[in-house]
Amino acid sequence: MDLDPLRFMLEAQLWRCELAFKDALTLTKKQEIWRRKHHLEGALSDAWQAYCSFVRGICIRSSGGCKTSAGVVHPPSVVPADWRRVSYIALRIAKNRPVQPGLTNDVLRYEPTWGDSGKIVVIVNALNPGNAATLLGALAGGLKGPKHCQMLRNACAHRNHQTRTEVEALAPIYIATKLLHPTDAMVWRDPTTMTFAFVSWLDDMRTIAHLAVQ
Repeated sequence: MDLDPLRFMLEAQLWRCELAFKDALTLTKKQEIWRRKHHLEGALSDAWQAYCSFVRGICIRSSGGCKTSAGVVHPPSVVPADWRRVSYIALRIAKNRPVQPGLTNDVLRYEPTWGDSGKIVVIVNALNPGNAATLLGALAGGLKGPKHCQMLRNACAHRNHQTRTEVEALAPIYIATKLLHPTDAMVWRDPTTMTFAFVSWLDDMRTIAHLAVQ
């Protein structure tokens, strides 16, 4: 299957997230502050889920046989060449458990966090698609956007002093303001481009997607 449609879908989803983010920033009145935070959390969560879905999709398509944007065709690398087999391998590897031949998984909640750059290396290596080197270079290439997005979303979903400390540790990387709520980090500034941190994360995701489908 072609990989390009996955990139196009992600870009459309991220564009909607960026629009939602910018719309939320217009809520500046005192009585609108909580609405603003809720809208920012929504944009953040949607972006993270869209990215995870992209990573899942490209791993499944690559392992089942795919055609890259460069026109290179790769044969299936898993047997059976089915998403359920890919799902099974990914969940077992992510939990550091042995992979048994022929077994599959069709329960989506068992799957790993596909967008987690700390897990994707072992998953791609286990799936071993023909474009593994390209996937690893893109998905685990060091761009900070997905990881920072993941950390902030986790801090919003699990608000405690530990997740707050993790987000505050990112402050030296950005032009940061005081963190009163996790979503405040979304409007920190990238010191290189002076764009909002959240927008820079989306740009990183777009870059990763462009590289991954090559």
